[in-house]
Amino acid sequence: MNCFIPNTSESPVYHAIDSLPGGMLRMGTTPTIAFLVLAVASLVAMPHASAAVTVRDLGTLPGYTWSEALGINAAGQIVGTSGDMESQSRPFLWDDGVMTNLGTLGGTRGTAHDISNTGLIVGESEDATHTMHAFVWENGAMTDLGPGVAFAVNDAGQAVGCGYPTSSSPPCHAVLWQAGQMTDLGTLGGRSGSAYGINSAGQIVGSSLAPDGFMHAFLWHDGTMTDLGGLPGYQFSVAWDINRAGQVVGSSYGNDGTTHAVLWANGAVQDLGNLGGRAATAFAINDRGQVVGISFSADGQSRPFLWQDGVMTVLPTPGDAGGPASDINEARQVVGGRYLYAPGATAEGPPAGTAFSVAAIGLGVATFAFYQARRNFRPRKSPNRR
Repeated sequence: MNCFIPNTSESPVYHAIDSLPGGMLRMGTTPTIAFLVLAVASLVAMPHASAAVTVRDLGTLPGYTWSEALGINAAGQIVGTSGDMESQSRPFLWDDGVMTNLGTLGGTRGTAHDISNTGLIVGESEDATHTMHAFVWENGAMTDLGPGVAFAVNDAGQAVGCGYPTSSSPPCHAVLWQAGQMTDLGTLGGRSGSAYGINSAGQIVGSSLAPDGFMHAFLWHDGTMTDLGGLPGYQFSVAWDINRAGQVVGSSYGNDGTTHAVLWANGAVQDLGNLGGRAATAFAINDRGQVVGISFSADGQSRPFLWQDGVMTVLPTPGDAGGPASDINEARQVVGGRYLYAPGATAEGPPAGTAFSVAAIGLGVATFAFYQARRNFRPRKSPNRR
């Protein structure tokens, strides 16, 4: 395994990066548009020093210039997207050092969002008419699930995402694909919604437009969609992931103007805190209850974090580039943004009581922008898909 310690004096590598065994990393939910909105917030200071990171550069697909790793399963197989700086991108599978182009449904763009422990891959791909379709990929074959996006899949082959149960035009609904059939999961009273995570028991989480005009986090199980609510005074919430125990993570945007990373468990919602800034969201949780996501630090930088046992710590990134932590598996391997990495040591969190130094854009708004963008399935032009 060719590993190196990134030199923070050099420009960050726009390649996916793999961790060593025993590191901290995984995928499932796609926080890409949310990170875009976060990234445009003003940055006013240098970030806190972070621990050294041992990384492995996954490279790119032949002929392309960038890549982004989005998902990892228990076997360390990685999925994501690789493309050029213009109009081309392809979903990929990285397995034991080999990156494979999964192709598309006839169009020029595609992204793999999640991979199950059984090797099922789901994502989105343009067809020949440049309409975005959900797909499932297995044993070399890509199957078209119809217009939409598939964000997550479990080991039973159940895939969830955003689709069109009645036609190919908006509004998009949270849907479940299984055995060749699409099931409309309904909404919380509004016209639209999307599912972002599913566990082995078939419990599904996501976000739905509610009668109050805001997106609310939901849990769907056995035909019933339940509003998960949020922190006291919340207006907007989204659920990104759910583990085997039914613990759910996401974000809650409150009337205090800040977005909080939250954990729903045992009928209660818990604020996971932040790294000193005004916005944080949790994107994934493994069966150990370890949570990863993104938060602004007090100096205005966006930082990937790992939360466990009540403590949120910064995950250092190559080149000190910041960004989100998107997913975590049971081996504590974490995939974040365009990296997979393994911290050499636990990074220090920000000092307690540090005053906010930047008015960050709320992650709740960011998530809503993400959802709206997904509804329209517009091709991405940024090499980071942010």
